[in-house]
Amino acid sequence: MFTKKEPDSKKPETQQKNDQKYSKVQFPGSRQLSRMEKDILAAVLLENETYTLEEAQQHIQQFMNREAQ
Repeated sequence: MFTKKEPDSKKPETQQKNDQKYSKVQFPGSRQLSRMEKDILAAVLLENETYTLEEAQQHIQQFMNREAQ
């Protein structure tokens, strides 16, 4: 019969993928980001820094939450 599959805990390869860092010029090629998110990252990220996808998402949220001047 069928058995219920136990949910896998975070695999090391998944954790490693989340910790991978990207430069500012690599984000425009991402399939995980919308065009608007890519434009925001182009404006807010620094040229000589690297960022994880999670850090990039945080920068997007900070930008979206700022008040218009």
